[in-house]
Amino acid sequence: MLDATRRARSESFLAGNLRPNIFNPQPRPHWIGATDAFWYRHESVGGVTFTRVDAATGAAAAAFDHDAATAALRGAGIAAEAGRLPIVDLDLAGPVVRLRLADGRWVHLDGTIEAAPVALRAGELASPDGRLAVFCRAHDLWLRDLATDAERRLTQDGAAHHAYGKSTDMNLTTVSLRRRGISLPANALWSPDGRYLFTSRLDEREVLDLPLVQHAPDGGGARPVLHSMKFALSGDAHLPLETHHIIEVASGRVIPVAGAHVTGMTTCIEKDEAWWTPDSTRVHFLDRDRFWQRQTLHEVDAATGVVRAVYTETADTFIDTNLSVAGLPNIRVLPGSGEFIWFSQEDGWAHLYLHDLATGARKNRITAGDWAVRDLLHVDVTARTAEFLAGGLDPAANPYHRVLCRASLDGGALVVLTPGEGDHCLAMPLKRVPRDHIRPEQEIGAWRAPSGRYFVETHSDLTRPPVTEVRRADASLVATLCTAEVDVADWRWPVPFTSVAADGVTTLWGALWLSTDFDPAKKYPVIDYIYPGPQRGQLPTVMLTDVMGELGRASLPQAFAELGFIVMNVDGRGTPLRSKAFHDVSYGRLDDPGTLADHVAALEQLAARHAWFDASRVGIMGHSGGGYASVKALLTYPEVFHVAVATSGNHDQMGYSFAWTEKYMGPVVRQADGATNYTSASNPPFAANLRGKLLLATGDMDDNVHPALTMQLAAALIAADKDFEFIPLLGDDHTTVWGKPYFLRRAMEFMVRELGA
Repeated sequence: MLDATRRARSESFLAGNLRPNIFNPQPRPHWIGATDAFWYRHESVGGVTFTRVDAATGAAAAAFDHDAATAALRGAGIAAEAGRLPIVDLDLAGPVVRLRLADGRWVHLDGTIEAAPVALRAGELASPDGRLAVFCRAHDLWLRDLATDAERRLTQDGAAHHAYGKSTDMNLTTVSLRRRGISLPANALWSPDGRYLFTSRLDEREVLDLPLVQHAPDGGGARPVLHSMKFALSGDAHLPLETHHIIEVASGRVIPVAGAHVTGMTTCIEKDEAWWTPDSTRVHFLDRDRFWQRQTLHEVDAATGVVRAVYTETADTFIDTNLSVAGLPNIRVLPGSGEFIWFSQEDGWAHLYLHDLATGARKNRITAGDWAVRDLLHVDVTARTAEFLAGGLDPAANPYHRVLCRASLDGGALVVLTPGEGDHCLAMPLKRVPRDHIRPEQEIGAWRAPSGRYFVETHSDLTRPPVTEVRRADASLVATLCTAEVDVADWRWPVPFTSVAADGVTTLWGALWLSTDFDPAKKYPVIDYIYPGPQRGQLPTVMLTDVMGELGRASLPQAFAELGFIVMNVDGRGTPLRSKAFHDVSYGRLDDPGTLADHVAALEQLAARHAWFDASRVGIMGHSGGGYASVKALLTYPEVFHVAVATSGNHDQMGYSFAWTEKYMGPVVRQADGATNYTSASNPPFAANLRGKLLLATGDMDDNVHPALTMQLAAALIAADKDFEFIPLLGDDHTTVWGKPYFLRRAMEFMVRELGA
């Protein structure tokens, strides 16, 4: 059992417990109309106050009379207290301050309440003018008039597994959403003028079923519940396909667009890879082959459905539209100038290129150099400039740290807009995939003033609190808005390090988390906290953030460090955000997740540097791909890794989604003896190699990495007569495992017991 005091201290660093004690990690600006003023939520021990800032001077003041607002809300029968006003939005642009509540009503400071607008129902997607909403019903798309509640069916021939506006069953959260009663918005895209809908019809009829058995039903009872998904695994012959359609809303005319396109875990609309032109005459969208080695930009005439391929890129490994799996595509169609911006790693680095929209021909490159474009944020066709985040501009700095830059669309010198060290973060939208609908939507704000004259940025790293600044468009500083604070006794920042990869050449970046009572005279066991990618890395760039998933990656290591461990986090070769060559180390090599030899090399180098680093007691832990990698490390390097906690691992790549695995492994090649080129990227065949201590866990309702993959590994370990511990987490899906106190306690106790912390 864990000592109660140490356990409580440890759990205080879990993201959900830590976030209330972090203040202003990244203020989110909300610009007031077309002005150069904004408001944001300012956090303190006393709660949240709403602050108005003049970006031209940096002057800040209360956005409204908070006492009057509290009184107005209470007078209207709404529970309110200072520092915790139930306000989700403000309107400061008009003559009267208006406060919006979660139910959509607006409250004035005099207590007047405006009636809430007609609310959207679950799964509805409103038209640009807010009069209509499109939704899915019984495999077809329907329209509802929000004023009259009248409904009209738009498509007539939808059928089971051949439906309009549907998200694929392979979206990694189909059953989880169903269990929670969450309906996804219709998979459709309104034209700016509201005349048309661009949508897809999803054909999953030939895709094989994947069953999921709920052993402890949500409603109770002894009979298990069988859930089923249409889910294509690596090498399957039949994949989900989407065909596109234009619907003329007024007439109901459905205009088919020629061609069927492979759909992976999300449709092109869910990937944010479809865009209407401002005049609503054309749609552009991306499609790719099943292996992500061919990507094409298409253009569709809205009136006729005629489609043409504008531009195609191919690659020997795989193509990305953003180096971050959560990032939006770095591709922009510029119909006003008859151009488009293309994102490519064809020269070995992620850069932007300008193309002619009519012919697809390349006009010139926008960026160049041994560094990477991370996120394309703003394009000004009139000024002929693009603004974007970039990584690796300074070869001596952390390559994962970003800076804001401006470049001419026509070539020329690069301008850095956020000078100074650290990672520069902006309030910008991220991709919202289906599973994100389980959680409340993240407040975003907007980093750039509507005029373009000012912007707000936050810079930080793993060793210092975030600082938020207001800057002019020429990069000069207007004012420091605030510095984040963390109200935790004996706070300790992580310790960044660099090491040399197993190739003896490549520099790797990592960090160590030490306990708040760390004593350099002692020796501490080590835990390698791993996620191998290849679609993302594990190393956080900052310690304090308001993005809960990122905060979890940064704070969970500290929770384990408080138990008496050193926790190591390092991104080995094969993860993104650096050069294409660095990322391509993973291609066809999922049998070496995250380049485990790089983790071994880092452990050896750290042990040589630090007397308190005990390389004779090393554990490894991870979830999903990290669960697979943790077991692979135990089986491959038993002399280095002695203990592993592995949850929800994709232990056999043939049993996971084709859309992820085939992107990084290529086609399945079957050999005469029955093995494939995927066999080495599987843990069960090597179960007899187990020498260390292993704790396995999985949720039986995991609709991302199927629990069968953990069960099959367990079966192989039993067949090899190997001892291990296994915790079936009944009712848990892929996202809830590490959020459960029971499992977290068991994982902590296991590491403490087996590593002797």
